[in-house]
Amino acid sequence: MPTVTVVPSDRIIILDGLPLIFDFSAPAAMHALQWDGQQGHIEWTDDFNWPLSAADTTAYEEEVAPYVDLWQAEKERLEQESEAAEAARLAEYNSTAARAARLRTERDARLDATDKYLLADYPINPEALEAVKAYRQALRGLP
Repeated sequence: MPTVTVVPSDRIIILDGLPLIFDFSAPAAMHALQWDGQQGHIEWTDDFNWPLSAADTTAYEEEVAPYVDLWQAEKERLEQESEAAEAARLAEYNSTAARAARLRTERDARLDATDKYLLADYPINPEALEAVKAYRQALRGLP
C-alpha cells in the first residue's frame, strides 16, 4: 500500500512522496490523514486523533483509498491536459505560418551578416562581390 498524506485545508494529497494540490472534498472537521503504508491516523480539528490500523482491513478501503483514487484521477487529468497542451504547442510550432516565420528570421540574419560586403569601402574582389550578390538574391528569393 502507498504512503498517503491528506491535508484538506491546504488542498493537498501526497501519494508516495508526490504531492498534488487541487480541490477535493473531505470532512469539514478533518485536519489531516496520515497513512504510512501499514497504519496511520486521522487528525481532527477538535484534537481527537482516530487511529487507522492495518489489522482493520476496512480502515484503508474506507478512509484512505478514496483519497488515493482522487489523487490518481487528478494525476491522470493533469497528464491528459499536459499532453493536449504539448500537442497544441507542436501543432503551432509546425504550422506553415510558424515555419515561414522561422525561415524569414534565418534569412534576415543571413542577409544582415552579408551587408558588410556591400559597403563601398569593404575590400572585396569583384568575383567575390558577385558571389555575395547572387547569394543575397537567392536568399531574397526564398518563399
